[in-house]
Amino acid sequence: MTVVPETFVTERLAAHRVTDADEPFLVAMFADPKVHATLGGPRDAVRVRAMLDTMKANWDRSGYGTWILEDRRRGAPVGWVGLHDTETGGPGGVELLYAITSARWREGLATEAGRAVVDFARESLDRDELVCFTLVDNIGSQRTMRGLGFRDAGEVEHAGLPHVLTRLSLTRSGREQEVGDRG
Repeated sequence: MTVVPETFVTERLAAHRVTDADEPFLVAMFADPKVHATLGGPRDAVRVRAMLDTMKANWDRSGYGTWILEDRRRGAPVGWVGLHDTETGGPGGVELLYAITSARWREGLATEAGRAVVDFARESLDRDELVCFTLVDNIGSQRTMRGLGFRDAGEVEHAGLPHVLTRLSLTRSGREQEVGDRG
């Protein structure tokens, strides 16, 4: 089983493995129309609870999962980031996922957290790539994915909605290619 840290810190964020105590924050995130518009629609408390159970089960099954992000200075939750098993983009995939509270959009928090998690994936996952996908009209998230080095891989349907699919190579040759493309 892959094992990544249950907590980590970046310059501005502290992250912890998602727990039942995070449920009120997740419910509040999905109550925000701006946020749920980027995540496929609103979710009531029952659906958020099911999502939380799925997030926790991914940790138990795979040794990685979702972290809740908190602002290190304020101690307040600002979003989540994670590695999640998925069939979207092909069988046996692992998705980089993230969401940030709308009040903190355009501060680079998803990119900051995403970089840390991509590093964990490169160090710990026995995989060739990660996938990341977002609704076709979520341009901000698409910029984040590309900024993390993900490459466009077409459109897919996820949860009955059209999404842009991207892929990131975790292999050494793939990293060299990404660096060369940025330079």
